[in-house]
Amino acid sequence: MSEQTLIKEYPGIISEVQSEIKKLENDIHVLNKLYVISDILHDNSISEITEKHDISQGTVYNWARQFNNGGVDGLSRKPGSKGQSKLKDEEFEQLDLIIQDNDLKTAKEVHHVILSLFHENYSIRQVERIMKNLGYTYTKPYKIYHKMPENAKDELKKT
Repeated sequence: MSEQTLIKEYPGIISEVQSEIKKLENDIHVLNKLYVISDILHDNSISEITEKHDISQGTVYNWARQFNNGGVDGLSRKPGSKGQSKLKDEEFEQLDLIIQDNDLKTAKEVHHVILSLFHENYSIRQVERIMKNLGYTYTKPYKIYHKMPENAKDELKKT
C-alpha cells in the first residue's frame, strides 16, 4: 500500500509552518488548522491526527487541500464567511419596526426595504433567516376559494 503525499514539501516548510503558528496564536481557527498541517508534515497518520484534534478525516483532507492551494493564507476564513452582520443592532430594531408598521409579510418585501433603506444586498434566504431571528414565523398560505361559505372558518373549527 503506497502512502499518499498530502502536502508538497519544500526546504524550510516545517519551520515556516511553526513560525506561522507562533504569529497566529490569537487566530484560533487558523492556529488549529496549522497544528493539523504540522502533524501531517511530521508524518503522523490520519487516524492519529483525527483522534488528537477530534476532527474528521474529511476535515484533515480539506485543510491539507486549502494549504496546498493557498499556503497559510488559504487556511484563513474567506471574506463574508460567518463574519459580522452588515446591519447593526439599531438597524435591526429599525427594520423590526418597519416590518410591523408596514405589515410586511414576505421576505421579498423585507429584502426590498433592506436594499432601499440600508443599501445592503442580502439573499432572500438570508432575509428569511433575519426575519426568523426577529421573531417572525413563516406559514404556508392557504387558498381562499370564491365558492367558500362566509362561515367556513367556524364550520372547520366544529369538525
